[in-house]
Amino acid sequence: MKKALRYIGLCLLIVLLSSCKSEQAEVKRTAKLQAQAEAKTTALCEALNRNAPLDTIRSIAEEKDDVLFYVFDAQQMVYWSSNRLASDAVYLTVYDVWREKTFSNAKALTRWTRAGTYNVLTVLPLSYTELEDFTDINTIASQTFSFRRLLESNTKPYATSRPYFILCHVLLGLVVLCLLIGLIRNRGVRNMRLSTRIMYIILTPVLAVFIYIFFMSIRYVRTTNEEHQRHDLQMRSEYIQSYLRSLYYWDVSLSASQAQGLSIDLHDLGYDMNQDIHVYGLNGELLASSSPVLFNSGLLSRRMSPEALFNQEHTIVCYEQIASHPYLVSYIPFHNGSFVTIGYIAVPYFLSEQYRNAQIDALLVRLLPPYIIVLLLALFFAFAAAKSMTAPISMLTDRMRHFEIGAKNNHIDYPYHDELGALVERYNVLVDRVEESAEQLAKAERESAWRTMARQIAHEINNPLTPMKLSVQKLQLKRGTDQFDAYFEKTTQMLISEIDNLAHIAQSFSTFAKQPEVVTAEVDVAEKLSHVITLQRANDEQIPIRYVGADSGVMGLADKEQISQVFVNIIRNAIQALEEQKDGDIIVTLNALYSDREMQISISDNGPGIPADVQEKIFRPNFTTKSNGNGLGLAISKRIVEGSGGRIEFETSDKGTTFFIYLRKK
Repeated sequence: MKKALRYIGLCLLIVLLSSCKSEQAEVKRTAKLQAQAEAKTTALCEALNRNAPLDTIRSIAEEKDDVLFYVFDAQQMVYWSSNRLASDAVYLTVYDVWREKTFSNAKALTRWTRAGTYNVLTVLPLSYTELEDFTDINTIASQTFSFRRLLESNTKPYATSRPYFILCHVLLGLVVLCLLIGLIRNRGVRNMRLSTRIMYIILTPVLAVFIYIFFMSIRYVRTTNEEHQRHDLQMRSEYIQSYLRSLYYWDVSLSASQAQGLSIDLHDLGYDMNQDIHVYGLNGELLASSSPVLFNSGLLSRRMSPEALFNQEHTIVCYEQIASHPYLVSYIPFHNGSFVTIGYIAVPYFLSEQYRNAQIDALLVRLLPPYIIVLLLALFFAFAAAKSMTAPISMLTDRMRHFEIGAKNNHIDYPYHDELGALVERYNVLVDRVEESAEQLAKAERESAWRTMARQIAHEINNPLTPMKLSVQKLQLKRGTDQFDAYFEKTTQMLISEIDNLAHIAQSFSTFAKQPEVVTAEVDVAEKLSHVITLQRANDEQIPIRYVGADSGVMGLADKEQISQVFVNIIRNAIQALEEQKDGDIIVTLNALYSDREMQISISDNGPGIPADVQEKIFRPNFTTKSNGNGLGLAISKRIVEGSGGRIEFETSDKGTTFFIYLRKK
């Protein structure tokens, strides 16, 4: 029993704390609204004090619907920002103090402010009275012509399309949920499998078009319905204007004494047209109505919309509101026979939500079944197309994964002549050329190294030739005897000839050793890197080479012919560093998203690292720490990479070495 009482007490405490928090939140929200209303009131008072134009006052007062303003000159209301409140009985109280006030159709906070000769009433509506809260609502409806249409909006709409609507939402929700889960798991589209990516490519536009057509269809029905209502309302207003003009052809004004007779005329006309009609004076106050009970009960304000009254043309179709129910009202001038405006005619059009919902329901009954069928077919065909398109690629990937130089059955049989067929055919050709390419790569590396060596030798030979030649020529000029001179002349001529010959040989070496200039062009870096790794795996099975990155489709700026040599040089250096290590491992990574301007290729090994005393010389030509090396590989690689506008760096420690190659993107 005690436990039960404790539990009940705890529940009551939680409820009490929750209510306190909600009350505090409501108090904060109200205080914030009051501060905003006071700021707008200050701006409005400043405009009134300097006699600002009406447009300026309207731009301040009508900016938001949640703050209403009423401006009085003495006891006469000269401006109001909205006619949503039935605010006919308003009395001046204390200035600059917020007070609660209950109007006929709303509860609000009010505040009076003085602005010169004007008094400004700021109203902050808290809640509006709903239709069902009016006790005599049925009596009101029986005494009006078109107001009962508004009550029809509370009836239940047609539910013929509800099963289709629910099924369509369930299917659409499941598809979108699966797509979002796939995106989250793969951390974007780029990391997805190709088959999944194809499904996304097919389903995304289908779903987008599906949703777009669905909502545009509903919007079209609503817009068409509203346009029809506006047109019908405009026609009714013009007819009523013409009819009343004929009745009050000779009147030069409308006075309060004519209100009773005018109300009778409006009632008869409204009965014939099944339409409520209101007439306002030139000051915007109600003079007569075919349904005065709407105003007497406090449902509507006795003042016309400021949007129509303070508009220069006074002819407008706008939205007004009873509680939370919007309706259209057409305002049009009340002309006499001389086309002098003696008042304003308001023709309300209470929207029937039941009729509009019935139209939308009929549209959905026609649209949703084929939409569901199209959605299911899109799912099926997207899955089938993805599998069909990626099957040969999967087979190609599997063959390349198990590819070995000299092995049999490396070819792929694909009978179709489409793009994938061309890819498979090209793969088969590449399989036949792999061994030849491997030899050519090795030969290219050796020739490149010897060319650099020959260029350096030629440079070293060519350096002493010029001073030797000048010295001999000077010695030749200093000798004086005839015989010696003749003999010495002959000797010096011979030496000069030999020197020229050596210079010719050096020039020949230089020409042979001169490497081709780096020609930068767009190249598929991933494809080049993948081919080099495949060849190195085939040539050296002792040390595993792991690759992380795309197999193709990563475009960069490099020399198409020489970039492969860079990858070969660095990977072979890594292999040589691991020759005496049993657990050797090489990881090659292609990071195409390194930055917006460049990509990164990293080649890492877990070897002993590069000693600190030789790290500065690592890219120097002819420098090597190996007994069988020539020290040209890294120097050549750096020249090729930097010649393409890229850069090459390395990090090393006793746990391994990583070379970083950065190539520009197009």
